[in-house]
Amino acid sequence: MNFRFLGSIAILTLVFTSQCLAKGRTVARIFWQDDSDATVRCGDLKKSSDGWSIANLAIDGFPKLDSGEQSLVQMQTHQGLVIVGVRDRQEGSVASGWVAIESGVVEESHGDHSHFQFKNRPEILHSLIDSDQGNPAHVYKYGELFAIANDKKNGFTLTSTRRIRDAKLAGDAASFLEGGNGHITLAVAPGQVAYATWIAPSGADQGRVDVVGLGKNRGESYSFHCPSGRLHGAAMNSGKAFFAPADGVCWVAVDHELNKAPESVTVHHLSLGTDDDDEPMRTGAFVDQGRHLVFTAGKGPGTKLCWIDASADLPAVGSLPLDVPEGEKISTPRTMKSRYGDTLAVMFGQHKESPNDDRMLIVNLDPNRDGSFEDAKISQTIDVGPNQMVGHSGYHAATMLPDGRHAVITNPGDGSLWVISLNNFNVIAKLNLNGTPTRLLAIGG
Repeated sequence: MNFRFLGSIAILTLVFTSQCLAKGRTVARIFWQDDSDATVRCGDLKKSSDGWSIANLAIDGFPKLDSGEQSLVQMQTHQGLVIVGVRDRQEGSVASGWVAIESGVVEESHGDHSHFQFKNRPEILHSLIDSDQGNPAHVYKYGELFAIANDKKNGFTLTSTRRIRDAKLAGDAASFLEGGNGHITLAVAPGQVAYATWIAPSGADQGRVDVVGLGKNRGESYSFHCPSGRLHGAAMNSGKAFFAPADGVCWVAVDHELNKAPESVTVHHLSLGTDDDDEPMRTGAFVDQGRHLVFTAGKGPGTKLCWIDASADLPAVGSLPLDVPEGEKISTPRTMKSRYGDTLAVMFGQHKESPNDDRMLIVNLDPNRDGSFEDAKISQTIDVGPNQMVGHSGYHAATMLPDGRHAVITNPGDGSLWVISLNNFNVIAKLNLNGTPTRLLAIGG
């Protein structure tokens, strides 16, 4: 066996076989962030009769970042294109912005199904990283639209896969609009309206949300206020925009035509209860799952998984208590609709002081499959590898593979990627990626 060659690709440890070279059928192309040097890496995940393996692929031209001053933030994908945000630790004065990566995965439509080809290598399509990009922390995808929050410019950038691919220069690939302030979160109806939040905890801008016209509504705008401040979290679902202030959740009916007067906006408030100190509970991020929003609230033993049926005339909060010990922090859920018919929420319980105690919680949101999450229950808890949490870096992440039968997770503390069955939740492969793998995406089918 040629160990020099083995060193150039990812070596794997399988649950049921010995080490082997990456070979077999490509199941998906995986993109993951490596926090050790603030870069995005890529590999083809393969399955053969010998087990699972991953073959690394270089992403030529990825910008060289200073991991001491810069970090990668959220990452999204659409139609084979990957976009990732870049943030610095000096409020954008070093260099921040975004990078667009052509995945190299080509979809071939065959009417009622598609085949995916993995013959092309990934490449950088455009990158825009400089001191004028406003230090983004959040990157969203709404339909075909990417939305990047430019915190220090008090606004946001909109672009799309088509626009990025058609642009000759990175500066021509996106548009900037004013709206939001501080640490901005966004809810967007493409081509119609965007809702951009202010983080202000008090004062005249406490709870402020800017409503910004898009498409034919561009140039129109107004603002309204939620009853409490520190807004961090926004989403759009079923014709409603949802926000996460310091107290509970707020929602409004989406103003698609921007024809409302600010004083006519009705802001609805949903309580999440109070904690042991009698302080109102809050959340910090929403995840869409069909007509539902899924999120966590609280901390420590009082942590719970929550959901809202956004399609209801008067949405209400449902919840499931999570058995969280002191010192454990529960991650934002990742939802999945498996090929086996289950609607799942995957979360990580992570420990800063004892990372070897980390675990993954899998919640079946709809065991009886009637469309309601009121019967949600914890299906499985799995001991995982360690985290490597430092600030906002070094956290576990999970994504479902395109086959709908498996999920993959990252373990930043030991540099591994695990493949997990979504049928019985067994760990079926442990692959060595090296570095500090965190956020990830899977493309293909």
